[in-house]
Amino acid sequence: MWFQITLIPLGFLLIVFFIFWIVHEGSRWQKHPQLGVFARFIQKSPKRGFLTFLILFILLIPAFLLVMTGMWIDALGTSIGPQRVDVVDIMLVLILILAFTFPVMYGALGTWRNARRAEAEMKVRPTGM
Repeated sequence: MWFQITLIPLGFLLIVFFIFWIVHEGSRWQKHPQLGVFARFIQKSPKRGFLTFLILFILLIPAFLLVMTGMWIDALGTSIGPQRVDVVDIMLVLILILAFTFPVMYGALGTWRNARRAEAEMKVRPTGM
């Protein structure tokens, strides 16, 4: 029972991450009736896009720990007891999902860095010549 309950926050985080990943590029999403809110939020600035992905990336780790805790609590109520194989499977899924989300977050960091660099060059470069 606890395993299924702890899957709810993890599923919510994965759905929100996937929605933001879909809409983070492309202005056509801003006019979408349902996804437009997400697109306008994340496309407002490169900093906001990076911080959104970073926060979601960091929140995935405690969500997986919560799922492992729920699995252990359910296993303690059985006659067989907790098994290491179950926790290892959850950890492998965690590594797989983090391996998918890290490049998305790192790409948003690169976009933000390039935007800051271009902004700094515009301030330094004289415009009257």
